[in-house]
Amino acid sequence: MTLLDAVRIVRRFWMTIATCVLLAVGAAAYYAAQQPRLYVASSEAYVSVGGTEQVAEASVGNSVAAAKALAYAPLTRSGMVAERVIAALNLPESIGAVNGAVQYATEPGSPRIQVFVTSTSPQRAKDIANAVVTATAQVASIVESGGESDSGIVKLLPVTNAVLPTSPSSPNVEKLLLMGFGAGIVLAYLVVMARLRLDTRIRRPDDITEMTEHGLIGTIPRSRDLRSRLHSEDLLRGAVGESLRHLRTNLMFADPDTSPRSVAVTSPQPAEGKSTISALLARALAVRGEHVVLVDGDLRRPMVATLFDIDSGVGLTQVLSGAVPLDEALVPTDTHGLVVLPAGRIPHNPSEVVGSERMRDLLAELSRDRLVVIDAPPALPVTDAMILAQRVDGLIVVTLMGKSRKEHLKRVISLAESVNARIFGIVLNGIPQGRAAGVYGYETYGYEHDDRAYRKKVRRGRRRPASSEVRSSPQPHELTPEQVDLVTTPPKRKR
Repeated sequence: MTLLDAVRIVRRFWMTIATCVLLAVGAAAYYAAQQPRLYVASSEAYVSVGGTEQVAEASVGNSVAAAKALAYAPLTRSGMVAERVIAALNLPESIGAVNGAVQYATEPGSPRIQVFVTSTSPQRAKDIANAVVTATAQVASIVESGGESDSGIVKLLPVTNAVLPTSPSSPNVEKLLLMGFGAGIVLAYLVVMARLRLDTRIRRPDDITEMTEHGLIGTIPRSRDLRSRLHSEDLLRGAVGESLRHLRTNLMFADPDTSPRSVAVTSPQPAEGKSTISALLARALAVRGEHVVLVDGDLRRPMVATLFDIDSGVGLTQVLSGAVPLDEALVPTDTHGLVVLPAGRIPHNPSEVVGSERMRDLLAELSRDRLVVIDAPPALPVTDAMILAQRVDGLIVVTLMGKSRKEHLKRVISLAESVNARIFGIVLNGIPQGRAAGVYGYETYGYEHDDRAYRKKVRRGRRRPASSEVRSSPQPHELTPEQVDLVTTPPKRKR
């Protein structure tokens, strides 16, 4: 994983990461709030050895004092010391409770003994620490002299009284919060890795190139203008226009020997932008100087007539049935060289219509002097797209970034290969642009400002159409049985 991948993951899952961290830190804060506040007080005692008349050498005396300090230190947690502390302070605790609150520490070669007492009350911690040192000195004297007398050579002397603690030593809130933050980062990492493992959506261009040998033939940036139901040639500007010109160039040079004369555009599932890409690709080819015809081959949910704001009552189905001549069904557009063949009335058997011999002959006739772009239905829900793929030079598969699934794209490719259909490439739609361009792989070159200015201009000049200008969506009128027979029955050849 590169640094760019890490940045991409953080940008994509920032809410998940923040949620995990907040939950872990909140749990640590709650745990800290539930813990009792403990205070620690400390006192010190030194082991003293008698005068030189008993010990000849001072160094020997220091060694004896250090050894005795190690021997006296455990007495601080003895029962005799606890009994004296309870009696002196009139404590309600038991001997075991007092001993559990006491800790001691010694240093090698040093006669010093440190006593630490932990309690929920700072005053009690201080009093017990002082009482433990005093009681330990008494018990050490008894042990050293062998009785109640105070005539021993080695003595334990309290030298430092405990100071009243001002702040609790436990819980360590800062440490707990830091541990919670670290646990939140680990939890976020595990959750993100699990989501990445389980996520089968196409999230970046590399997902396509890694899963199939059919490369990316184009990437279309995300734009508000593409959401409009009405399209115009003005869309071929800025980042969208540049991406369509790249797609146009890659398509024309898909075959090094001959340029394709007909292409079908489909997608794995509905609402992935195939109709929009078909319309924009046809416009881009026409702007280049080609004679282009855009055929609405989606006889289930036709969209081409809506995008170009033309009447869809007469179109492909009427031409196939022989009810309307081809020249009368072709509709010119605002782009020079581009004509549209709408879907016409929706038949009850779309698969048979697009798979008829009349459809094959029509596409052959159109592709003789024009480039043919067909807006085909989605490939997975119905078989129409694969039928059309056998009647054209090749297929373009449109996927929507963040929605299309890898297994769906693999299934479409497998279906195309099973019918010996050629795939020119994959178009990834909805690539983010602007601030996310460097992360997601689509970098603009001075078009973002132009797109914003164009959108402002369109909003200023936009008007709401009158009720008489609003065109209703095409109604699913079916063909008559006679017309269906004419469409699906191949014409008789003259002998």
